Formats: sequence, structure tokens, C-alpha cells
Amino acid sequence: MNQAIPESTAEITTKKQTPVVEIIHYLNEKTRMDYKPSTYKTQELIKARLNEVFTVEDFKKAIDSKTTEWLSNPRMSKYLRPTTLFGSKFESYLNQKSYKKTLSEEDFDLDV
Repeated sequence: MNQAIPESTAEITTKKQTPVVEIIHYLNEKTRMDYKPSTYKTQELIKARLNEVFTVEDFKKAIDSKTTEWLSNPRMSKYLRPTTLFGSKFESYLNQKSYKKTLSEEDFDLDV
């Protein structure tokens, strides 16, 4: 009955680190957003992918891939959300080759 009261919500979250919480926490870190792991649709999408035997590391890899590609693009950054990332295209995002633009001399030509 004499149970210690957690000092912060971070302490509570750490104790209940489910895959959904871990994945959403990682997404929030990468995108600087505040998605809630308690949202039904978010849980449903993540659990569906986990049931297809994808791992937490797979989710992190897909998040990394798309944030690298979309985060600095104002037109695409709005799609860095659970419904887009963890939906029907999840596997293609996961298997996508790394996105890195190779800069050439023309990219720096200010006379064009």
C-alpha cells in the first residue's frame, strides 16, 4: 500500500515502455512533434505492423529514412505522422534506399 509516487511522467513512461510508446517517443524526438501513443489509430497502425513481424528497429529505420528525406522539405514534412509512416506504405519506406542528395558544382552556381 505504501508505494512511492513517481516524480515525473518520464519515470512513469520508462516503466511502461511498450513498443507503441517507444516508437512514438522516437518519432517525436526525430520530428520535434508531440504525437500521443494513446491515440487509438496510432496504436492500431503500429500493432498491425508488429503483427506482420516488423520490429521496433524497423520502425526506427523507416522513421530515420523519411525524416532524412522530408523533415527539411516544407511540402513533405507534414507527412511525418503516424498515419502516413505506419500505414500501407510502411514496408516500402522501410526498404527505401538512403536518401542523400549529392551536391554538384551547379548547385552552388549563383549566376544561373
